[in-house]
Amino acid sequence: MNDGTEDQVKVSFPASPVFSRVGRVAVAGLALRLGVEIVNVEKLRLAVDEAVAALNGKGRITLRLHWQPHQLTVTVDNPDADLDQAAAQAVKATLTEMVDDVRVKRDAIDLTIGGASSTNGATP
Repeated sequence: MNDGTEDQVKVSFPASPVFSRVGRVAVAGLALRLGVEIVNVEKLRLAVDEAVAALNGKGRITLRLHWQPHQLTVTVDNPDADLDQAAAQAVKATLTEMVDDVRVKRDAIDLTIGGASSTNGATP
């Protein structure tokens, strides 16, 4: 988030609740490393937990974390998921209170936060 380039981290795990911690830890660790304020790290961690729970079932969940200056986006996807419209609206309503932008699709959820504090030259 500090050098004007876009970078990405990808984490994949079984779409089972017992593995949701993997997603939370990966996102929180990277966000802290990038200098995101702790209050936003906690909100993002909770949002990832909700997104993973919504996409649990069969298959694999993949988290893609993209960062640019002052913005971190986490895409949580599971090609085997199939959120219906009612479930997608409920998930979006919950996540909207946690992050700056939410996009919910049938098999993926994008979560974006902005306003990261200065990273003081740190790189991931």
